[in-house]
Amino acid sequence: MTSIHLKKLCIFFALVTTLCLAGTVLFSGCNSTPAVEPRAVAFSCEDAAVTFPSPTSVKLDPDGRFHSRFHGNVNYLRYQHDYYSEDMLEAFASRHYSPGKLLERVWDGEYAGKWLDAATRTAVNTGDDAQLKMVDNFAASLRRHQQPDGYMGIKLPTDRELNEWEVDWDLWCQWNALIGLLTHYELRGEHASLETASRIGEWIVKTYGPIEDKKARFFQGEVTGGLTRVVTIGQLVRLYRHTANEDLLEFVGQVIQHYPPIRQMLSSGEPYLAHPYMLSAVLGGVVEYARLTQDYKMLAKAEQVWDGLVKDHLFPTGSLGEREDLDDKLLKDVPDGQLQETCATTEWIFFTQSLYAVTGRAKYAEALERTCYNALLAAQSVDGMKWCYWTPLRYSKDWFHGPTRCCFFSGPKGIARLPQLIYAVKDSTIYVNFFESSTTTLNTTGGKVHITQQSEFPETGASTITLKTPSDFKGALRIRKPHWTTEFQIKLKGKLVPRDCYVQGYCNVNLEGSTEYRLEVQFDIPLMLEQLSKDNYVIRRGPEILSIDVRDNIDTWLGAEDDLITIPQDIKLEEIKSYSKYQWPGPVDSSAGRRRYAVSVYDDRTSEPRTVILTPYADAGNEGAAFRTVFPLAGEKE
Repeated sequence: MTSIHLKKLCIFFALVTTLCLAGTVLFSGCNSTPAVEPRAVAFSCEDAAVTFPSPTSVKLDPDGRFHSRFHGNVNYLRYQHDYYSEDMLEAFASRHYSPGKLLERVWDGEYAGKWLDAATRTAVNTGDDAQLKMVDNFAASLRRHQQPDGYMGIKLPTDRELNEWEVDWDLWCQWNALIGLLTHYELRGEHASLETASRIGEWIVKTYGPIEDKKARFFQGEVTGGLTRVVTIGQLVRLYRHTANEDLLEFVGQVIQHYPPIRQMLSSGEPYLAHPYMLSAVLGGVVEYARLTQDYKMLAKAEQVWDGLVKDHLFPTGSLGEREDLDDKLLKDVPDGQLQETCATTEWIFFTQSLYAVTGRAKYAEALERTCYNALLAAQSVDGMKWCYWTPLRYSKDWFHGPTRCCFFSGPKGIARLPQLIYAVKDSTIYVNFFESSTTTLNTTGGKVHITQQSEFPETGASTITLKTPSDFKGALRIRKPHWTTEFQIKLKGKLVPRDCYVQGYCNVNLEGSTEYRLEVQFDIPLMLEQLSKDNYVIRRGPEILSIDVRDNIDTWLGAEDDLITIPQDIKLEEIKSYSKYQWPGPVDSSAGRRRYAVSVYDDRTSEPRTVILTPYADAGNEGAAFRTVFPLAGEKE
């Protein structure tokens, strides 16, 4: 691996040209020469990095799909603060080793940083003074728990034998504190949070560096094989961007050079099968390091690993993992529903977001759409006040409870980022990635551009985008053409945009000679089948996976073990005649506006096909209702 010292000049210029917006930091030196000529090129200058807008700048419209979920998340974060703020801070004020309580306390220090990250992002988005004061006060309280040498909280004791879980998870809590403190600094400009984060980073490097070989103490861990420490590399790179402390970057380079799972992935391009939450965090750190050092070969391998995860380990709903693990077996639905841990879902979003930011590739925006519209929203209750630990594909949702609360602090981090994912910018080119009703003012090299998007998606395939630009603006609008659509057209001021407009997954529309533009986007949202495994399929409408929910099909048996229902290969939508023949006996459906679609399926109890009602997977299974998402294909059931 090339020495960090040989790259200092390149890194300096990358750092100077870095644009920092709300935790998304991107280099813009496309014309600069890499320190080492790469043998494999991850992206060219034409594919150069894009910038996500600040959380402050994109406002969701009440008519959009994300609005109610985002504002439900705002209420939930306030609830977490009101009921759990003392517990979050207590994890740094003392250590608890009561018999039977060890495992539920060793990672309690992760909650404060997670909450601070999500709450700060939502507070600056809403601009609510009470919310802003709440996060500022919490950050100040958290900072007070730092030791003089930089460690956050009470250190591990030295007067007794330590449990392996205590040792493995100790740095994990420091990592999460780094995340929250850096977000607070970036969005609130509070230098005290940066100083606290900086001392954490210095403590990590001093305690565990230098890393000289694969036997380094930093990699040791009986429970997680060092993953709970190695996850820190992404935040150390993030911290370097603000401090230019080269000890941090040197340390991260040493970790990447010597940690066996990373070396294995960078050599083979194949995923290291481990806890998907931790794996995505580590890979996200590798991407951030490769971006900063302009190591295109490393970035290409990280992309290859991402491709492998999508091909063999990603569920159609956009998340990973069975019982918090990855293996080399075929994906399958499981009756106990222990799939798609919410922590893994959100970290997959962050990993994919990093790859999109550095490459601008449309496939990453497409993947973000899939995960956000399915696994992420499915893990959150409709009102935003409950979360799943696992996000099952069938039968029932078990809303989060109990002492191990990681997911109900991770999930809000994902929802808090939704407004930022709608748009992106590169120079004077604006990207529209999601068809979500929203308004924003984006900073481009040609000046500020105000955008309003009125979308009917996902109900129908129509969105109207209006832009107001400076009088001398020369730029472009790139609107993502989803791979799932078969008919896609754009009208600019009432005239069709030529079909030769497509550039790397986007339709490119030049903007020049006016100050106002109106574009009408229309596309179909086809119904299709997607294979999960050899003989099991899901029904997909556009990016959304659909489920059968008993609230709409009270006469349908959705037992966990039985495959009474099979689906035809030529499935198609039908007119809904009635879905209330029988009354749902459970709680009142809180999602009265939930979309419903009728299709014909085969039922072993009937001789003829019968009609069932489908609903988006993200809305299925609420109010204790049974639901099911994966079905055998008619004629293929064993």
